Amino acid sequence: MTEKFSTAMYMDRGAEQLVEILNYYLSAIVEKVLIYGGDILKFAGDALLALWKVDRKHLRNIITVVVKCSLEIHGLFETQESEEDLDVQVKIGLAAGHISMLVFGDETRSYFLVMGQAVEDVRRAQNIAHMNDVILSPNCWQLCDRSLIEIERIPDQRAVKVTFLKTPPTFNFEEFFTRCMGFMSCYPSDDNKSKYLLRRACVLASDPVLELSLQKYVMESILKQIDDRQLLGYLSELRPVTIVFVNLMFKEPNKAEAIGSAIQDACTHITSILKVFRGQINKVFMFDKGCSFLCVFGFPGEKAPDEVTHALESAVDIFDFCSQVHKIHTVSIGVASGIVFCGIVGHSVRHEYTVIGQKVNIAARMMMYYPGILALFYSHAWGSAGCWPIQDGRS
Repeated sequence: MTEKFSTAMYMDRGAEQLVEILNYYLSAIVEKVLIYGGDILKFAGDALLALWKVDRKHLRNIITVVVKCSLEIHGLFETQESEEDLDVQVKIGLAAGHISMLVFGDETRSYFLVMGQAVEDVRRAQNIAHMNDVILSPNCWQLCDRSLIEIERIPDQRAVKVTFLKTPPTFNFEEFFTRCMGFMSCYPSDDNKSKYLLRRACVLASDPVLELSLQKYVMESILKQIDDRQLLGYLSELRPVTIVFVNLMFKEPNKAEAIGSAIQDACTHITSILKVFRGQINKVFMFDKGCSFLCVFGFPGEKAPDEVTHALESAVDIFDFCSQVHKIHTVSIGVASGIVFCGIVGHSVRHEYTVIGQKVNIAARMMMYYPGILALFYSHAWGSAGCWPIQDGRS
């Protein structure tokens, strides 16, 4: 979509049209998740990670609720037609189990990650899924109420595909849902769903202490613009930036303590280097292979004439430093430059400032396809493009 709306045809309102369409669909998903008792943990471009936090004894029933939510999300997209002839579809992976949260950073900026087998399982389920699929991880299928969920086996996979909820005629889902939401401490006692969304929207407005504590998770340049009372719509634009994607794979990936200290060390160094060269960490998240930092040069208020040079110098320094951290097994970095969407994505009650576009995807793919290498994607005005792998961070 980013490439479509960055063409000359959409020069006047490309960014506005893109954010309207993107947030229209993301908002629909976010609303369903919130109404069904979940919450949004992470946005990742055009994807999101949602969480239902429940006691183990209620997990069986909550999985049924989440399956119902997932099928309704698919139903939304089956009945909607895009004015721009965009074929928008969704695929969903579900997993159940324990997760851990890691908070790191410094006194001015903090980040968080979720990790654990359930996080890995949901990624695998989502990767197996085709468009319009709902896939249950093996553990999720083991823990769910099999009498209510009709599935289709997937060849050579322990994960299964949901086809529909097979509720008996006497089953009252509204009563079942109300009882399940009683297990969720954050869900309101009344079943007025519009009031529930309004309540979630007003949490920060009514709690300035909470708002202040959460500001540490917002990029400084964007926080300043929000403090200056800029309308959120004006923060969305198509602009040229340079992306540096850093991936860290660990020697002991299953030891949270070892991973946590290594990520903290890497984050501290990356932050210090980016500060010198006017770059920023946009987000940190866990891929199926390690921890990834999405770094951006050229955000509003941070544009510099030698942006690409600064990005490459930063990438080489980061590569050299992280390669010496003994708990890190492999460092991979992808660098790409070009026009991307920069702006607010999500719903009015759950959103973030991020970058989306082909160049972001290219940097991520190079990071994953060239392990142990710093790879640069380059292009010029005549349209040719290529990739330079920079072995050991030096060229």
